[in-house]
Amino acid sequence: MDRDKILDALHDHYEESIFVTDGDGNVVFANQVAARRLNCKCEDIEGKNVRDLMEEGVYTNSTTLEAIATRHRTVGALTDNEDTVTFSNSVPVIGENGNVELVVTNNMSLKHSQEWESIIYQDKEENLRLKREIDFLRLHDQNKIIAGSPMMRSLMQTVNAIAPTDSSVVILGQSGTGKDVIARLLHDLSKRSGNAFISINCAAMPETLLESELFGYEGGAFTGAQRGGKIGLFEAASGGTLFLDEVGEMSLGLQSKLLRALENREIRRVGGVKSIPVDVRIICATNRDLAKLVEEKVFREDLYYRLSVFVLSLPPLRERKEDIIPLAQMFLDQLNRKYGMHKILADVTVDTMLNYSWPGNIRELRNVMERIYVISQNNQLVFTPVPTAEYSENFKASIGMDVAPPEKTSFNTLKEYMDHAERQYIEAVLKQHDGSVSKAAESLGIHRSVLYRKLHK
Repeated sequence: MDRDKILDALHDHYEESIFVTDGDGNVVFANQVAARRLNCKCEDIEGKNVRDLMEEGVYTNSTTLEAIATRHRTVGALTDNEDTVTFSNSVPVIGENGNVELVVTNNMSLKHSQEWESIIYQDKEENLRLKREIDFLRLHDQNKIIAGSPMMRSLMQTVNAIAPTDSSVVILGQSGTGKDVIARLLHDLSKRSGNAFISINCAAMPETLLESELFGYEGGAFTGAQRGGKIGLFEAASGGTLFLDEVGEMSLGLQSKLLRALENREIRRVGGVKSIPVDVRIICATNRDLAKLVEEKVFREDLYYRLSVFVLSLPPLRERKEDIIPLAQMFLDQLNRKYGMHKILADVTVDTMLNYSWPGNIRELRNVMERIYVISQNNQLVFTPVPTAEYSENFKASIGMDVAPPEKTSFNTLKEYMDHAERQYIEAVLKQHDGSVSKAAESLGIHRSVLYRKLHK
C-alpha cells in the first residue's frame, strides 16, 4: 500500500492526537486531532518547537522533551490551556549514531480514556464471567443414567417431569450416589440447557470465602481482593443453573443471604452497594437430613421450604442391585475405549459385586472398576473385596455353600487376616467350579501355578 495513503489515514482519520518531532523537538508531522486540540491548523504546528508551545501556554509540561532528554519512552498526564487533561505517550527513535532522531507522541483525552476503560471493563467482566463459568463448570459426566431398578425408574419419571420447570430441587442421598449427575440431567433437560451449569461444594471452603465465591466482591473489599473485583457464581450462572452441593453445611449467616438472593432475584457483591439482578435456577444436594437440621435450628426453615419445592431421594447402590452390573459394564466400556482393549468381567466378579454392600456407592464402583482393570493380568477382571461377615454369607449362599456362623478367629497381624480371607475366597471359587484348579485360576485372574502355591501354603 502507498505510504502516502497510510500517512493520510493517520492524518485525517486517527481519532487521537498524534505528532512527530525531530531530535530537537521540532514538529515534523501532526494530524487533524492534534491541531484541533491546539486550536490551530496542522500547517501552523509543523515546524514549531515543543518548547515554543509550552511558552505559549499550550501545555504545562512535555513528555516529548523528557523522552529526548532521557532517551526512553515517557508517559504522563498533560493539561492544556483549557484545563483539559490528556494522557501523553512519547517514544524516542534512536538513530545509528545513538542520538534521538525522532519522537513519536500520541495523546488520549481523559474522556476517551474513560470510554476505553469502560469498554475494556465490560469486556473484562464478560471474560471473567466466561472464565468463572469454565473454572467452576463441572466436567459434564457423559455417563448415561442407569435406571433398571424400580426405584430408579420411578425417580427418572419425576426428573423428566420437573426438569423443564424453574422450580428449586433438593437431591438427597448418600455420598457417591450420583447426586451431581442427576443435577446435571435436570439442567440438560431444562430450557436453560444452553446456558451455564455451575456447581460449588458448600462444605469445601469457609464461610467468608464461600460468600465471595457465590456473590463476588468489589475491588478492595478485603485484604487480598483483586484490584478490579470479581464476579460471583450467581452472576456467572445467570440464565442457567447453580448447583449447591452439600448445602446442609452452609452457615446460618450465609443461608440468610442466599434466601434474600432467591426471594429478590438479585445479589450484592461483598463490599458493594449496587444490587445486581440474576436469573438462576437453584439445585441443591446434601447427604444430611435437612428436615432434622431445621429441627436442630442449624438450617433456616424458610430457606428449607424455599429450596425444597421438589425433593429427590437417591437410593444407595446396595438397594438397586439391578443396576450394579450395568453400571460396572458402562465403566468397563469406557475403560476399554480409553485403552483400546477388550477386557470383560469374570463370572465370579458378577456374583461378588452383587453380594457386596458398596458403602461408597457408585463412586466406589467406578474406582473398583478402574483398579481391577489396571491390575488384571488377563482379559478377565476379578474383584476381591475384603470379606465382611455379611458379604461372606451372601457369597456362600449365592454359590450353594452351607452358610455357617462366622468363625471367631483372632488374628495377630493384618497379614494373617488377609491370608485367612484369601484362603476362604479361593476355597469358595474352587467349590463354585467343582474343584477345577484351571477354571478357578482363570476366574481369579491368576496362573494355575500361582493358585497351586497358594493352596499348598
